Amino acid sequence: MTRSRKMSGKLTAKQIQGEVTELKNELSQFANALVQEVMKHNTLIYALLEDLNKMEKITCENCGEEVARPILKGIENNDDCPSCGKSLFIKKQANLDDLIGEEE
Repeated sequence: MTRSRKMSGKLTAKQIQGEVTELKNELSQFANALVQEVMKHNTLIYALLEDLNKMEKITCENCGEEVARPILKGIENNDDCPSCGKSLFIKKQANLDDLIGEEE
């Protein structure tokens, strides 16, 4: 580092890159800790709802995926499967386009 840069307190590109890398690592660690905490809360809430018989488990008529959803006042449940996007209750009839797509 030149004498004038040292006196001005400006960081070099290498120092800035080091600071950016350190910040990225810290943000990544924070995000991972946050995700783990949310997952713990999610597990607790689902277990509590299931224990109180306030959890409904439905098997999708189209893809066979099991969907769990709460039975609570004031919360509307969507009848679309989060896995396949089709109705949980109404089996979609195969149409000509679906059959042609399967052959390819």
